[in-house]
Amino acid sequence: MSILPSLNGDSIFIKIDDYTMLIDGGYVDTFNNFIKPELLNLSSLDLSLNHLVVTHIDGDHISGIIKLLKENNSTSFIQIENIWHNSFKHIKEFNPNIKFKGKSVKELQVNYNLKEEQTETTKDISSVQGSTLASILFENKYNWNAEFNGKAISIDIKTTIKLTDEITLKLLSPSNEKLSTLNKDWKKELYQKGYSTTEDLEGFSEIAFESLVALQKEQKLLKKKNISTTGLNIDELAKSTFYEDDRSANGSSIAFVIEYKKKKLLFLADSHPSIIINSLKSHYNEEDFPIYFDLIKVSHHGSQNNTNLELLKMITSQKYIFSTNGKTHNHPDKETIARIIHQKTTNVKELFFTYPLESIEAFKNDELKQKYNYQITEMNGSKPIKFDL
Repeated sequence: MSILPSLNGDSIFIKIDDYTMLIDGGYVDTFNNFIKPELLNLSSLDLSLNHLVVTHIDGDHISGIIKLLKENNSTSFIQIENIWHNSFKHIKEFNPNIKFKGKSVKELQVNYNLKEEQTETTKDISSVQGSTLASILFENKYNWNAEFNGKAISIDIKTTIKLTDEITLKLLSPSNEKLSTLNKDWKKELYQKGYSTTEDLEGFSEIAFESLVALQKEQKLLKKKNISTTGLNIDELAKSTFYEDDRSANGSSIAFVIEYKKKKLLFLADSHPSIIINSLKSHYNEEDFPIYFDLIKVSHHGSQNNTNLELLKMITSQKYIFSTNGKTHNHPDKETIARIIHQKTTNVKELFFTYPLESIEAFKNDELKQKYNYQITEMNGSKPIKFDL
């Protein structure tokens, strides 16, 4: 498994025997520098990409995927067997009666980018048609959410999927309720901007939906205190008041467990902990907790609003992955790191970071590492974090 450097985004490549999966695509640089070489290597071995999972609509997760699909459609270099992605066509059945009249959505101006970084360019919505993820999937007839009969990927439709005879995926998020909230929020955006939802413009609706959802603003739900970099109070940070992320795009994240023989891997995307907690309870017996995972990809780049003590009491691991360069939202938050290392375990907790981060300097203190039984591995962003589990 490879955790690919993705700036402040996510991209994970998994290979189990001859089965392969790519989870998210980070930015265009992520594709050029890391994803494409991995896929070219697969192709040279006469292997295909079995599943491409786009966990949710966000520029730091989908830009590299759009670049991948565009290049592969132009000159095929890898066979993609299945794509998981929830778009407007999957969630429009939720809240169908919320309609209002206004300006034509054709006139909608969107900040749309497919850049290495987060540079934004304002364009008329019609000028980006064919450049959004949903429009590319429509045009090229991929197997799209096939295991869910083309419907939304949701725990209310299916919770367990056999990827192969030996590999099982246990879906944890999203639910119909989370997808319904996402639908409400994008319609609210249209209403506030004075646009209509009554037009029969499927293609434009897809573009409007993807563009507006990708630009949802993240708000810190808890004002940070000025904490000294020398003398962290881990107990205070770990037990600080938790406020769950309320961004509906993150709440729509596809999160899951992959089980292979005796191995368990937990991929949380940008999911909300409340739904993960309930889903874990439905998949596992009470005596199984805390569940040991061979690796945990920490939710939302380590945001304090996506990992709480209740969840951490149910899961444990020796390997915690933080995928971020710390820019834009200053992830990871100290509260999240403190909550993880505060959990008592017999095994040393290894925290892996894809880039050097100023925010973790205080946690490199040897006394803290000994007291809370953890180690830190910090990459420089030039190569993936690789695991042979």
